[in-house]
Amino acid sequence: MQWDSYKKAEYNGQRYGMKSESFLPYLNLPKLSDKHLELALGTPHAPRDMLRNYGWLIQDPLAVTKDPWIYQDYIKKSKGEFSVAKQGYVVSRSGWFSERSAVYLASGRPVIVQDTGFSDWMETGNGVLPFGTIEEAKEGLDEVDGRYEYHCRAAREIAETYFDSRRVLSNLIDVVWSDASYTRNQ
Repeated sequence: MQWDSYKKAEYNGQRYGMKSESFLPYLNLPKLSDKHLELALGTPHAPRDMLRNYGWLIQDPLAVTKDPWIYQDYIKKSKGEFSVAKQGYVVSRSGWFSERSAVYLASGRPVIVQDTGFSDWMETGNGVLPFGTIEEAKEGLDEVDGRYEYHCRAAREIAETYFDSRRVLSNLIDVVWSDASYTRNQ
């Protein structure tokens, strides 16, 4: 996770910030949930000591992504993913969904992720648990913990339904070809 990856923006009076802004309401989640929550945290200036004081475990993201096999092993050893989104994605309701979350799902690991509007186009509640408040995040953690095998199976099904390359790539190729045909005929 990058704490801040680029400058915040403002447009028409609306602020579009980074994960650092999205994360603040969830600082106390490890203490509220009594779960071991880990952040693979990049960004040299991120407030690691503050996060540790709130109960977050901090991991070096370069260590767990050193090569594809180490990354795959890290995902498989994880119980699942908890993540906030960049604040700009949340306030814009862009529907953004992380490729990392898709990797967790494909590995049969549930994700508890801040809703950016993806719940408008993706089935949620089973394998993918969206949240918008710290209470909803805690409920998601408790739900996954209470029915872990169920949510693991559901996570894999969501990955196959929404992210399988045979579906996504075929659709992309169809769209590209239809646009190319349209352009040639103009």
